[in-house]
Amino acid sequence: MGKRDSVPAILAFGGFDPTGGAGVLMDSRAATAAGVHASAVVSCLTVQTTASFSRFASVPRDVLDESLAAAAKSFHLRAVKVGMVGTRAAAEAILSFVAAQRDLPLVLDPVLRSSSGAPLLSSSALPAYRRLLRRAAVLTPNLPEAEKLLDRRIVSFSDAAEAAGELSERTGASVVLKGGHFAWRGRRGTDIVFSDGQTTLLPPIGGRRGDPHGTGCALAAMIAARIAAGDAVVPAVLAAKSLLSKLVAGGFPSAEGRPTLFP
Repeated sequence: MGKRDSVPAILAFGGFDPTGGAGVLMDSRAATAAGVHASAVVSCLTVQTTASFSRFASVPRDVLDESLAAAAKSFHLRAVKVGMVGTRAAAEAILSFVAAQRDLPLVLDPVLRSSSGAPLLSSSALPAYRRLLRRAAVLTPNLPEAEKLLDRRIVSFSDAAEAAGELSERTGASVVLKGGHFAWRGRRGTDIVFSDGQTTLLPPIGGRRGDPHGTGCALAAMIAARIAAGDAVVPAVLAAKSLLSKLVAGGFPSAEGRPTLFP
């Protein structure tokens, strides 16, 4: 078996960001940095810059189904990373795909709104998306996303830790509650991992400059990559965050001033 054959492969399913700083373009680069190959299927097309979001457009269901089948035919996939879903067609397509491959680990980054507040999931997609949540092996919400999924406010760090466990109980997934939005003293950037009934706290990334574009996409893709390579959930998250810290430290500024992760 050659080296190429021994490299694990994942599927990235998410939006297309024309800047390359997020979405499946970022997923692919992050997965490669984590040591795996990433096939990619575009769930929807977005119009955005590194600092603003305008709108998104759908991809036809038949194109989604055929693209997912093509990726699975070309590579023996070992994990799936799902980011922005966007539309009902996309939600139903990826749900149908993973339902037919029950042993395939799914890492779901619940991208529900842009950083500017624009909705990124149509209301008609919610029934299929809720079923997708229950299919996930790992969820990687930030604080606003966790509040949306639980339909309640999270008011303290201890409440956030409880919320991670609550979300895990509801879905059956391990939960990585990202700390970038934590405003509590001394807790900003501390990630909460709840897996197998245990809570693990991961310290903030040192040397972080500004608010880099695409960190959520990259982290979830690298977690999927490390799971595909054989890591258990907590070691996968630890490896992904260690790699992310190096990428953030070497961030590449856009013309708008907001850094992304790769030059």
